[in-house]
Amino acid sequence: MKMKELKRCSLFWAASMISISAFAGNLSNFQEPNTSQLVKSIEQHRLNVVQFGDSHTAADYMSNALRTTLQNNLGNGGMGWGMPMYFSGQRLTRFGYDNTNWQPISIRTQANENYTLGGLIARPESDGATLTIKAKQQEQLQEITVSIRQGAEDSDFQGVDSRGEHFHLSAPVKDNTWQLQTFKARLPFTITAPHNPQSALGGWWAKNATGSGAVVSALGINGAQLQSWSNWNPVWKKQLGKLKFDLIILAYGTNEAYSYHDLEQEKQILLSRIHDIREVSPSSAILIVSAPESLKDKSGECGVRPSQLTAFQAMQREVASQAHTLFWDWQEAMGGNCSMKGWMARGDAARDGVHFSASGYTKLGDRLANDILALASAGSKVSMTKQVDSHSSTKPVLVASSQNQTAGFASICGIDEGDNSCKVIH
Repeated sequence: MKMKELKRCSLFWAASMISISAFAGNLSNFQEPNTSQLVKSIEQHRLNVVQFGDSHTAADYMSNALRTTLQNNLGNGGMGWGMPMYFSGQRLTRFGYDNTNWQPISIRTQANENYTLGGLIARPESDGATLTIKAKQQEQLQEITVSIRQGAEDSDFQGVDSRGEHFHLSAPVKDNTWQLQTFKARLPFTITAPHNPQSALGGWWAKNATGSGAVVSALGINGAQLQSWSNWNPVWKKQLGKLKFDLIILAYGTNEAYSYHDLEQEKQILLSRIHDIREVSPSSAILIVSAPESLKDKSGECGVRPSQLTAFQAMQREVASQAHTLFWDWQEAMGGNCSMKGWMARGDAARDGVHFSASGYTKLGDRLANDILALASAGSKVSMTKQVDSHSSTKPVLVASSQNQTAGFASICGIDEGDNSCKVIH
């Protein structure tokens, strides 16, 4: 095979890697630079995942199926993120709450508060206000990182866990900025707070004290859009970096599709968020989960899609390609275009044509988890190169490298004179 043909084939292989890059199922890789690190985390059974999204995420059915499947394969790494306290309309599978005299504040109804990651705040309203964080199933000793904010004159919160172990919570620097403090506790634990003017809690990040297994955190707000992040205090970037995620999932688009948006502006918002994440968490892989099929009118064979849904989905895929991220096609995971009514008929989607039932979310989360796990299977394949006799002009050559084997595919390139085609194989 001539050197110029090898070079030409390599170029075609690179182009193919971008345009045809499915690992398994509906997960595509557009040259995510941290793929090998993600694969390593999966193989070592030490995987930390966070998903940001809208009501699909806030229900924690799909993300719990993702959590369950990953933990069944990699081990239970802990509870993940917990809301700072209970919020109406929000649900978490692993966390329960009791409180006396605490105020829930949500970005959904109060946009101008000082929020950190997640857009939820718990604030004590009186001296002696109590907040109990419970586990809905038996859990190991948890290493918990709390997001906390306090003013200069604010007193510490006092805590006690189910073992009777006492601890206190306070911001490392009391300057009314969001900070992280870590402690160990066995749930349930109860926090007692004085009525401090600036003290607030922004959420609990819980994982097993052993550090092994998979952890999946779900931070969703009903009605959220990706632009909602602009209402968070910029300190969210520092906190995201300190929490050291292996995989960060962005699952937005349903709400954007139901109201008019400038698609170019939405594209720039998504690119900007990816840039921010790369800057503060450079070792994290990023996965864009596209908007699922949804219906604004259920008449006809397929129903009527929101006017911007198709274009928004295409934009999400375009950004994944441009920004070199992973991409999971939710609509294809449903069966493609015109699939929502079938999910509704089976009882896997709600009658509103937008949301899914618990069974539907569970199926989708399990599919996403298995597609993510397939990364490790693809990455563990032995890299090899098939040598071809230079006098043979009819046999293909397998062009492989550690990079494309990590991606889970190689390229077959024709070597006949004038044949520059390369085909991706899995």
